[in-house]
Amino acid sequence: MKIYEFEKNALEKVVFEITTYQGCGYLNMRVWFDASRGQNTDWKPSQKGITLSTDLIHELMKGLELAADFLSKEKKGGQE
Repeated sequence: MKIYEFEKNALEKVVFEITTYQGCGYLNMRVWFDASRGQNTDWKPSQKGITLSTDLIHELMKGLELAADFLSKEKKGGQE
């Protein structure tokens, strides 16, 4: 089930899906590309992405928060 997506650029988007395989839940984050190259928007999943057990979502969030904090501090440090 698709839960979120955002545009990466004019021909790519990042799609978040929750899936189940053999009774286990997974978070699939994948880059989709427009196979029509802007003609009729024919979205296809690429090989670029990651699939994690839903048990690891909190670990993923921790890593994203640390990355965001680092980038925020780096940006502030560059403005001084």
